[in-house]
Order: sequence, then structure tokens, then C-alpha cells
Amino acid sequence: MVVKSNKGFTLVELLVTLALLGIVISIYSSLYYSGYKSYKNTQYNIDIEQNVRYAMNYIVNQLDKGPSSINIIDNGHGLVIDGNYIQLDTKDNKIYLDQNRGHEIATNIVEFNVILKNNKVLNIEIVGQNSDGTGRFSLTTDIFPRKSVINVK
Repeated sequence: MVVKSNKGFTLVELLVTLALLGIVISIYSSLYYSGYKSYKNTQYNIDIEQNVRYAMNYIVNQLDKGPSSINIIDNGHGLVIDGNYIQLDTKDNKIYLDQNRGHEIATNIVEFNVILKNNKVLNIEIVGQNSDGTGRFSLTTDIFPRKSVINVK
């Protein structure tokens, strides 16, 4: 009589192990992917918020310096502060200083509105958004320039 050794695994045991391993890996990869996607969306939203805040801070700082003249141009979509143009380029959604010959102030900006209230208060609104339409963020502020002459062109 020949005695067989019972060492090793049967085919059924191997298949069950592989099936369980596949289920565990698919659950883990699904969780990993959703976490990564959430991280990327949050990162994009933070970038939008940072760009809008930087643009607003830059403009407010320029106005706080007490410029002699402020012109609202482009139907309220731009400013000229002592000869320095600050405008939104709607083709590439960026706010530029000095009509794109100067510096890029912020990206992913979809709206830049300047309204003169009561002939002395500037209302500035900046709206940023991702190119796919998500992550919309806006800031609005009112500024009372003390020494400046404000013109609407």
C-alpha cells in the first residue's frame, strides 16, 4: 500500500484563497482611489481659493497706498491704479498687471467686477473656478479710497 503525503494545498483551497485576496484588494483599491480623488479635488479648491485671495490682497494693497487716480475700465472688469492696468483676460482666465505685458497676478479667475458705489466706495468682486466648473470661490470687498480721484471709463 502506498501512503500519500498530505503536505501542500488542494486546488479548491488555492482558489478560495485567491478569491478572498481579490475581494480584499478590490475593496482596498476602491477606498484608496476615492481618497486620492477627494484629495485632488480639495487641492484644486485650495488653489482656487488661494488665487482669489492673493488677487484681492494685491488689489487692496495697491489701493491702500493712496494712489492719486483710480480708473474703472472695461465696463467694470478692470482697474487702472496710477497708470497700472489690472484686468481680467477672459481667454485664459487670468488677471494680469499692465495688460499682459506685466505680471500674472492670479489664474483660474472667471469674474472680476469693480463697481463704484455712492461716487466714493469701490466694490470689488473676484470669482475663481476650476476649468471643469467645480470649486467656485468668490470674494467681495468694499474700499473707501481716501485721497484718490475715481473715474469710470
